[in-house]
Amino acid sequence: MEKEWDVIVLGSGLGGLCAALSFAKKGKRVLVLEKGISPGGSASSFLKKGFLFESGATTLVGFETGLPMDRLTKEFGIQFPILPIKRSMLVHLNGKTIERYKDRDRWTKEALRVFGGGRRMVFFWKICFLISDRLWDLTGRYKLFPFRTFRDVWMSFKSFQLFDILVFCFSMVSVRFVQRILFLHRNDEWNQFLDEQLLITNQTTAKESPFAMAAAGLTYPNLQNYIVLGGMVELSNVMIARLRELGGEFLTKQEVNQITKKYYSEQTELTCSQPKDAGGFLYQTGPSYWEVNSKNRENSSFKAPILVSNLPIWNLVELTDSLPHLKTKAKSMETGIWGAFTMGIAVQVEMDGLTWKEECLHHQIHLDKALPYGGGHSVFVSLSHPEDKIRSKDKTRILSLSTHISHPETWKRDANYPKQKKEMESILISCLEKTFPWFIREKIIFTHSATPVTWQTWTGRKWGRVGGIPSSYFFNPFQMVSNRSEDPNLLLTGDTVYPGQGIPAVVLGGLHAVEQFYMRKRG
Repeated sequence: MEKEWDVIVLGSGLGGLCAALSFAKKGKRVLVLEKGISPGGSASSFLKKGFLFESGATTLVGFETGLPMDRLTKEFGIQFPILPIKRSMLVHLNGKTIERYKDRDRWTKEALRVFGGGRRMVFFWKICFLISDRLWDLTGRYKLFPFRTFRDVWMSFKSFQLFDILVFCFSMVSVRFVQRILFLHRNDEWNQFLDEQLLITNQTTAKESPFAMAAAGLTYPNLQNYIVLGGMVELSNVMIARLRELGGEFLTKQEVNQITKKYYSEQTELTCSQPKDAGGFLYQTGPSYWEVNSKNRENSSFKAPILVSNLPIWNLVELTDSLPHLKTKAKSMETGIWGAFTMGIAVQVEMDGLTWKEECLHHQIHLDKALPYGGGHSVFVSLSHPEDKIRSKDKTRILSLSTHISHPETWKRDANYPKQKKEMESILISCLEKTFPWFIREKIIFTHSATPVTWQTWTGRKWGRVGGIPSSYFFNPFQMVSNRSEDPNLLLTGDTVYPGQGIPAVVLGGLHAVEQFYMRKRG
């Protein structure tokens, strides 16, 4: 394996793979290093006991014209093995079943039916749809946001539109503030519904979530939802295949333990694609490069002038001393970060194929009381698609369950750990029995569960933190972590930097990280 590259990408989450593809398309020789044995980070899949389980994310949106997944497929000429689904989500709340219709008018009528509120409720959702649409449009145009210099502002000024002011204004008020203005804050069920929906998408509640970011989170069920045949890992597999076609490479079992910034001598013999003189020596286009060391026994040291980190910022700053500003910022965002408890269940079912085709695949179930050990008040459940022959076969369906865990750092593999896991599993299985008539405990074939400890082992994410940084940190959106670090040749992507969590967001972040790199170079 070659040791010297033009670009090294740390982590194969979708943001990192987007950045890798962008650089590769521009002629750079790109190497992607992955800690685990399969790509995708928090949007991956794994095989266990003959069943394919999702490791994290289970919903997929963003293929509408102009949205990030649409940009990704068109810019790199790739096609994912996806199927559209008819129903976005069912919410089970206090004995009520709430259909999150994709159609905006139908959903508004459903919200009125369940929560009331009259014209004020209709107006609330009209604002949500308007701000969400404008936010996606804005994030696509402002490639240098959050601005770091006056030059960034000047270069972005030509992208300005009058409606952008409205989005920024709604970025500075909470969802609860808008509820109060519309006198929609006194319905406990409505508040409970909003809080649990926002925890899925924004990692915080209505009281603490900026309305603009919340609008995008609350309206994602109103986009066309898809499932990935063969599991979410196929998104990454398709992207890696394209990366290799463009001359890039992907390596697994590469847990990085040190990143060092070093400096070239005046003439350094390299093999990367930067300009060289007749003697094969690199022209002095940049004085520094990054040396990346991993725990891999055979290939453990690589060099490149440009580094892209797809790691959470808390992990990255522990690997290098070259980012003191980012280290300070990461330390200021240590509180209120969520972990997750997840389960995968293979269960036999007796429903016929036609009935399964009409079944909603995504459910949010509100619980009578919070789960123990820092668990949340709801659980998100996704079912494998009946037409996915890899994950649904022989009358067996795969269920993916997830719930939030506060203070994930408190989970330890100690004497109480097995008991804690079993207790959580038992509660969640009982919840499934109460919610789904077709789910029978005795028909379970196999189960597994994962705690924050497991997540840390799988992905290396510090304390098993998942989901990114709660939007409550960003009532001033200019304070979001930029895709550019304090070092101009170290770029950032993933769910802890702008524009945040969720597959469309990290994809957009990966694309923008590379675009702004070249925009600043030209500037």
